[in-house]
Amino acid sequence: MNHLKIILAALPLFMGMSFQSESCSSRQQTVNTKSQTVNSKDISAQREDRMTKGTWGGNHVSMEISEEGAQIEYDCAHGTISEPLKIDSNGKFSAKGLHFRERGGPIREGSEEKGEPVIYAGTTDGKTATLTVTNSETNEVLGTFALSHGKAGRLTKCL
Repeated sequence: MNHLKIILAALPLFMGMSFQSESCSSRQQTVNTKSQTVNSKDISAQREDRMTKGTWGGNHVSMEISEEGAQIEYDCAHGTISEPLKIDSNGKFSAKGLHFRERGGPIREGSEEKGEPVIYAGTTDGKTATLTVTNSETNEVLGTFALSHGKAGRLTKCL
């Protein structure tokens, strides 16, 4: 009989602890779920506003994109972009950079070119891109290229 009184007296205490435990764990899950949702949106937004890092290649062009910008190689030239390649909601991008014309044969010491200022602009869907290189001082289009992410460029360097 004493055991029954003890059990009956302790029953509300156990039930209270059980409900409180469930209540805390469900709150924890809600917080975690909200945290995961926020993190997913942040990651998604980062992916949407920057060009995919890595190698992009096509006929007569190869581009290596990093967090800081990009390095571009052409058949008879090379270029640099020293700012992140941001894309808008329509997949368009535009960045300032430099374009260096190359020529065949040895280069004399001290005769390195400074490069010409250009705008690298185009569109991307994340897998393919169209890149147009335009001299920002003369508005001369130096070339338009089709690139694919993860593919090596097919270059024929000047001799």
